[in-house]
Amino acid sequence: MRKRQIIGKKPAYFHGQLLLQDDFIDEQRYHAHERARHSLNLHGWGVVRGLDVIRAGDTAVSVSSGYAIDGRGREVVFGQSETLDLSAFPPSSQVQITASYETEQPSKDHSRMEYYGVLAASTGIEEAAVPLATVQLDDHGKLSAESISIVNRRELRNVLSPGSVTVAMLEPGLRKGWLRLPFRPTAIPQDNDPKEEAPPPPFRIGATEARAHRDFDGKPNTKGAGGTMAIPLPPGVTRVHRLRIAGEENEKKLTITLFRGGWDAVGKKHVGGREDKGNKLLEKEISGGPYDETCVIKSGELDAECGTLSLDIRSSGYARISLVSVEISY
Repeated sequence: MRKRQIIGKKPAYFHGQLLLQDDFIDEQRYHAHERARHSLNLHGWGVVRGLDVIRAGDTAVSVSSGYAIDGRGREVVFGQSETLDLSAFPPSSQVQITASYETEQPSKDHSRMEYYGVLAASTGIEEAAVPLATVQLDDHGKLSAESISIVNRRELRNVLSPGSVTVAMLEPGLRKGWLRLPFRPTAIPQDNDPKEEAPPPPFRIGATEARAHRDFDGKPNTKGAGGTMAIPLPPGVTRVHRLRIAGEENEKKLTITLFRGGWDAVGKKHVGGREDKGNKLLEKEISGGPYDETCVIKSGELDAECGTLSLDIRSSGYARISLVSVEISY
């Protein structure tokens, strides 16, 4: 089964055909229509570049050179700036500055059609015209720099089909960046094995940083603090490049461990764990004093669907942690 809908018509030429003016008009109309349809549907309409409106006096504005596509897909070009006089408008008028397309057949030459870009100042907007700015005149019919608003200016934004922009199409600088987080860990749980050393006390978590306790269980804290934290990954991340950590105080030593975790969908098994050395991406010790450390991760590949990141930090004395940041890419 097939159904057809007509898209358009164009002349079909053959040898010996008598061509009349309507044939040439139809030919031109066909190509103009196709180009306008292409511009409007694949690119949209509005200002492509230039056509900036600025104050040029108490009762005038200047519009710079530029290029636009109007609401019917026609190209509007201005090769030089123009000044529009607004003195004829009553005080307190709101004036619209627009760009539009216009054709005209010269009275002295019926064999030609001329087409123009038209800049206009009016109290309304013509059909298909491109809005450039709105000018509010004061009680004396004058304007200042603040009188010109571009809130309603129509800028061309490319029309993109769903799914047409993928990560690979982005500029390199947009495919890589820092994910910044405050350190907000959970306490390290007690292992049931009596041979295992008891975990350090948990960190004290504030709104912007985590700190070790000065006192814990009513006694001075000599064991520091410890905690673990998952690092949420945006969709599509496939690699972690660096880890940065910073804080104002570190009396003794901080031990930072970054783990790759998640799920192996093919093998149907867990990925990660302290015993899995292949997924321990980083282990770093930081000595006392204020610190701001950035560590390179050599093999930080992540599964874009099932890979996770988590962080384990343990201090042997009083410490404060303000920032945890990972550099990731897509």
